[in-house]
Amino acid sequence: MIRMKIVHIAPNAPYNEGWGYQENYLPRYQALLGHKVILVVTNTEHKNGKIEETLCTDTVSADGFRVIRRKIRKVFNPALTNILSLIDVYDILREEKPDFIFFHGLVSATIFQVCRYKRELNNNCIIVQDNHLDYNIGANPSTFKSRVVRTIYRTYFRLTKKYIARVYGVTPWREVYAQDYFAVPSSMTDVLIMGAADEKLHLNKKAALREEIRKEHNIRPNEFLIVTGAKIDRKKNIHLLMEAINHLDGVRLIVFGNVLDDIKNEFERQLSTKVKWIGFIDSDRAYEFFLSADLVVFPGQHSVFWEQACACKVPCLFARWPGMEHVNNGGNSEFIDDISVDGIRKKISELRFTPKYEKMKLAAESSNTDIYLYSKIAEKSLETVLKSNENANK
Repeated sequence: MIRMKIVHIAPNAPYNEGWGYQENYLPRYQALLGHKVILVVTNTEHKNGKIEETLCTDTVSADGFRVIRRKIRKVFNPALTNILSLIDVYDILREEKPDFIFFHGLVSATIFQVCRYKRELNNNCIIVQDNHLDYNIGANPSTFKSRVVRTIYRTYFRLTKKYIARVYGVTPWREVYAQDYFAVPSSMTDVLIMGAADEKLHLNKKAALREEIRKEHNIRPNEFLIVTGAKIDRKKNIHLLMEAINHLDGVRLIVFGNVLDDIKNEFERQLSTKVKWIGFIDSDRAYEFFLSADLVVFPGQHSVFWEQACACKVPCLFARWPGMEHVNNGGNSEFIDDISVDGIRKKISELRFTPKYEKMKLAAESSNTDIYLYSKIAEKSLETVLKSNENANK
């Protein structure tokens, strides 16, 4: 592939260097492919459990790409400022002259500056957008106010549509949401999943990690070890999983993550000799716990850990959500239809060291689960450029 200059623009979300989100890994792995990559983000970051402003800086990250922080432009009132989500990027684009722009999200008027760059300065530049929202975490146009906001966002897309090559959903459900909520034609959409950093998956250490973590937490070799974790709130249903494990013999559960107040009392009541909570751990350590597990279980709302667990080549069990079947690629995962204590208990009983589980394990350890690696995701993210080059050469 021709080496390109790529600019990522993320005008909505806070950005922390070294974290495990898409705006960290996708630029990193595109840079590893040999491209020059710049990430333009807001001057906000997560700090002490809050979103706080930081300096507007221009630095090179430890991952090898340039990070430019820009202040969110204040417009009239906070609500309008939020709807517009404006950061100044045109001067950067004019100076850097990117060949490819990856615009994160469909809810920022900053996209007009990007399209202006393509229209006035570089008609050959390829622009793609993605969508991280769905009907669970995004807006549902049930009120007049929410329908007005949807109309604004649809107008953003309608006015810029002719400059956009592709709109990705980071899950199949979010691809559908882009079509339904933002009125993106299905012919323009595709799925670009999230995943895990290749170098963090120490698959060659899997047996050693299994032994180390079991020894550390007094888990016998013949016990079936389940791991789960996230920012633990009621929607994650981890409290139901904990109660289910307390009614199973020969099964142990390790839970990681911060526990929110809405579930804290129920959560603490389920802690036992079978169910252990280890608190917050960083993403590197989370991978190690996934690698040590017999089964990783997420019985509730989606988080980035779903795809990361799949990348660890371990069998996984998920709550069934519409449009989330991408976490099962060739049999590495199963789904829970009855999200209750009894439903979860029965599903785990079906899998605990059974022939069905052994088939899942073979699928999880196969090349089928390579699709969850960011090296593969980064390659797919550039497919619009490849197709454009192919068409130009015909």
